[in-house]
Amino acid sequence: MHRVRLSIFLVSLFCAAAAASRSVWDGVYTKEQAARGESAYQQECFKCHGENLSGGEAAPALAGEDFLQKWNGKSAGDLFGTMRKTMPPEDPGSLSSRQYADIAAYILRGNQFPAGPKELEREIAVLNEIRIEVKR
Repeated sequence: MHRVRLSIFLVSLFCAAAAASRSVWDGVYTKEQAARGESAYQQECFKCHGENLSGGEAAPALAGEDFLQKWNGKSAGDLFGTMRKTMPPEDPGSLSSRQYADIAAYILRGNQFPAGPKELEREIAVLNEIRIEVKR
């Protein structure tokens, strides 16, 4: 009986771990959220990070090879947290959690990650379970 309980526990633990760990390839934002993010980006980020996430003189690109190499293996929580702590540079943390999540969704879309049925979360603990991976 003890072995059966242990087996059930281990299987449950494995399933919970697998369910908790997702990647950006799993459709972690919605098209609507990315559209809101694009609008917020144009208002809050465009002047430094350039058109279409391409980067500017003083700010890096938020899409493309350099961005993907920098963030590969990190989590969506890392991205969200960095944005919230450092952006906009003149007033870090001044946007709402929804705006930061929406802009992160726009950045994911700009890097060709697929949309899905649920919006990107706004809580770091949940976002930390979403891995940014260059390849599936």
